[in-house]
Amino acid sequence: MVTFLKTVIFHQVTKYLDSMEFEVALTLDKNAQSKSALINDLFRVINDFVVDGKYGEGIYQYLVSLYVINPPIGYEHLHKDFKPKYTEYKLVNNKFTGEKLEIKKQFHYSIKIDGNAYSNFVKASEEENKKFLATEILKSLSNLDALPKKVKDFDKERFKSDMEQFFKSVNLI
Repeated sequence: MVTFLKTVIFHQVTKYLDSMEFEVALTLDKNAQSKSALINDLFRVINDFVVDGKYGEGIYQYLVSLYVINPPIGYEHLHKDFKPKYTEYKLVNNKFTGEKLEIKKQFHYSIKIDGNAYSNFVKASEEENKKFLATEILKSLSNLDALPKKVKDFDKERFKSDMEQFFKSVNLI
């Protein structure tokens, strides 16, 4: 039996500035739970870097659902990658607290670490894991090409370039 730990980060944003949040919604299985602090810390550092980047008002929240899982054979379908999704505006209720949450200008997609990559990730050192995640995040930036045409005020090329420069500056690529 496999136990899954799911941490989903919801933010109620009431004041929008010309800045963006870079966040993770994390799903780990029991063998990868020890990596949660490393992953959250990396995303916190990335967020600190991009928050004042002034990439435009097209995206306020850049959310990556990261799955670090090794599902049993026959259950792989429970954690499919999903296509990039842009949400202009949506009001939802948190099913746990009943709190109303506002989602505004959110870009969301998933990255899945499973199979051999999962095995290597679980066994790897902290530094190796950070480098692996940096590479995966950089590859995933191609999802920005799926932004709808209505999102005109977001400099995706500068964002991609800045992310690459950031990872180089901290020696992760």
